Amino acid sequence: MLRQHPKRGGDVLGLLAQVTGHELRGQGRVCGGGLHKIEPKELGRVSAAALVECWPELRESVQREKMLSLFG
Repeated sequence: MLRQHPKRGGDVLGLLAQVTGHELRGQGRVCGGGLHKIEPKELGRVSAAALVECWPELRESVQREKMLSLFG
């Protein structure tokens, strides 16, 4: 979507900034010493509902990714 609409980048960052620490901690892991970290694959499990709400055309991409994760 950003390749086709690069001006949406700021809006995407704004939506990503709304992801709570609780959501991130719920998908990530805790390393020794209590450091919380999240890997890219884990970040992919954070809800994309806000993005899809702003840009409904993303719904197809999200559904395709879900199917790939089930069968891939």
